[in-house]
Amino acid sequence: MATRGVTPVAKPMAHPILDALPGFPMKISAALPALDKAWAEEGEDATRASQMNVILMFGANVTPEDASARFDEAIRFAQRYPCRLVVLAARPTAEAAAALEAKVNVLCFFDPSRRGKRCCEALMLAYGAPTAELESLVSTWLEGDLPTNLWAHGVSAEEFRPWLNWSTRCRRVVADRSIVGEAFFALPFKHPLFIRDLSVARCLPVRQALGQYLAAHAPTDLVRGLQSVTISHGPSLSGEAAGLLAWMKGCLTHCAGLTRAHLGAEFKLSAKVPPGDNLDAEWVYADGARFSWEHADQGTRAIITFTRSRQPAPVTQRVAFMGAAEALSEAVFF
Repeated sequence: MATRGVTPVAKPMAHPILDALPGFPMKISAALPALDKAWAEEGEDATRASQMNVILMFGANVTPEDASARFDEAIRFAQRYPCRLVVLAARPTAEAAAALEAKVNVLCFFDPSRRGKRCCEALMLAYGAPTAELESLVSTWLEGDLPTNLWAHGVSAEEFRPWLNWSTRCRRVVADRSIVGEAFFALPFKHPLFIRDLSVARCLPVRQALGQYLAAHAPTDLVRGLQSVTISHGPSLSGEAAGLLAWMKGCLTHCAGLTRAHLGAEFKLSAKVPPGDNLDAEWVYADGARFSWEHADQGTRAIITFTRSRQPAPVTQRVAFMGAAEALSEAVFF
C-alpha cells in the first residue's frame, strides 16, 4: 500500500493516537480539499466507489498501540467494502478545552480481482468536549446520501452519552461488550435494534457449528428435564459468553415451544472458566444427563459431549472466532 497526495502542515500532532496513525496533519478547513487533491493526483487508475461512511470512535483511555491495531482492522474492512473512514479520538476530561486537530490519509492498494488500484480515504480528528459545533463538523466530513456506521472502541457509556442524539443518523452503532461493558449497551438509544455487539458477531462460526450439532437431536431430548445452563468464561470474553448464553436460551426456548414443554432451567454466567478453556458451557438435567461444550486451544477447537446423543462419545470441532474485519462486517450488515 502507498500513502500520497496530501501536503502536510508544519504543526506537530499533540494527540498520541493521531501521532500513531498514518497520514498528514491538516488544518480543519483544509481536510476535505486535501482529499480532493489526493484523488486528483491518483489519476484515473484509482477506483473510488464508496458504499458507506464508517466512524471509528476512540475513548480517551485507548492507547496508541490499541488504536493503531483497530485502525488497521478498519482499513482491511474498507478494502473489502469501500468507505470513507472518519476517526474520532477523544481527549481526557482535563483536556476538554483543547483545540481540534486533524489528520488526512489516502491509502492505495492494488486489487488483483479488478486489475487496478483502489484507495481508502481517512479523515482523523482529535477533540475535547463534544459540542454541537463538533457534531456539525463531523457531519460535513461524511459523504452525503451514504449510510453511516459507527464503531465505538473503548468508549465508556459517559463518553458516548453526548453523542446519543447524533448517533440516531447511524445505520449501525457497533461496540464490543467485552471491552465497553454492560453500561454502554444500557444507554437509552433511540433505536436499540440498530446497536450491534462485536463480541456476539465474533462468535458466529461457533454458533453455526453448535447449531449444526444440536439440530441433529430431537428438541425433546434437548429440553426434557433441563435444570441449568451455565456459560463459564475468562476475564476477556464476558461479551462472548453473554451472547452465547442468550443464543442458547433462545434456541432452547424455541425447542420447548415446539414440544409444548415447560422450560424452567436457570441460565447463568460464571467467571470461573476451567483451566485451558476459553469458554465452557454445561447443561445439567434432572436425570443426570449432561451436555458439555469446551472451547479451548486459544479459541480454535471445541469438544462436545452429550450423554443423550446416539453417539455419546466426545465430538471435536475445529472452529475459531471470526477475524476482526469479518466480525465488523457481520455486525454492520446483519
